[in-house]
Amino acid sequence: MAKISIKDLEPIAATKAKTTFGDVLHQTAVDGKRFLVNRQGKPLSVILSYNEYLDLVEKAEKGGA
Repeated sequence: MAKISIKDLEPIAATKAKTTFGDVLHQTAVDGKRFLVNRQGKPLSVILSYNEYLDLVEKAEKGGA
């Protein structure tokens, strides 16, 4: 898996993420999408699949991230 950069994240407003959370989860788990959650135009959080998270943690622990 390649590194993730900001340009790989789809921006989504926090209120929209809240109201469409089930769909956001589906898109991350099934479609492999990654989201950058913004509140009042400022980055707040990132949502990505659990497997992708595990891959990033493993790379970080090996010093490759």
